[in-house]
Amino acid sequence: MRTALLRGRDHCRIGAIELIAEGPCAVAISRGGAAKTYSHTDPNEDACLFASGPGGTLLAVADGHHGAGGSQIALDYLLERCAETWTGESPLSADAFRESAREALQGANLAILRESERCRIPPAPTTLSIALVRPGDDLLFHASVGDSHIFCLRERELRDIGWAADTRDHPHFLGDSRHAELTSRLTVDSERIDDLVALVLVTDGFSEQGIGFADPQDAISRIVKRSLEFEADRKAVETCRGVADAAISIHRTNRAGDNIACAIWVRA
Repeated sequence: MRTALLRGRDHCRIGAIELIAEGPCAVAISRGGAAKTYSHTDPNEDACLFASGPGGTLLAVADGHHGAGGSQIALDYLLERCAETWTGESPLSADAFRESAREALQGANLAILRESERCRIPPAPTTLSIALVRPGDDLLFHASVGDSHIFCLRERELRDIGWAADTRDHPHFLGDSRHAELTSRLTVDSERIDDLVALVLVTDGFSEQGIGFADPQDAISRIVKRSLEFEADRKAVETCRGVADAAISIHRTNRAGDNIACAIWVRA
């Protein structure tokens, strides 16, 4: 299994981008294109990862609140407990993923709360958006909590299939609650790969009102379509770079920044 994990605490220079790409996958992270204008704990509280195995590719982004600890714990949990099984050779059904993803999100939630108790500090809640591409099973799996995005580009449409797509007024986060309440606030689903072209997971530094794009879906569409004109081995890295560059640019225009993390998969 090949993996890449970028943690916000390691990337705190305004305007700088760290990017890792391999084959159809890429991840990028930045503190953002301008200073934050809202109260915050750490300069960069986001994180992102990809994990690629013989059976599939896992992508994830997390947007921490009140500190970077929650996002790091959530992605560490995925890598340690889920990635090898989810990207392995053994087939994975929709029902099996639904159960496994709910257990993973609940496990990450408890890990954040336990770390808070251990350190005797308030929890650092986080969003978590996950996408898993399994070509052999002809399935795309996704799960999320909180207001990060999962943009799914197919040949005829682009749509946000994450929790944010429900446009609920009060997002919920890992590290906010115990088992019962969290279960009712998760989005877990699957769909056929069919004409899937690309996936773009990105935190709300791309879309936050007054900071990011007013129409993030349109911006993502333009970036991905432009990047698809590159050779196959450049599509993922150019898409990832395009998303990060666009976020930094809009932050500078708006004179207000936010952290940005993205994870990309592009069909070869």
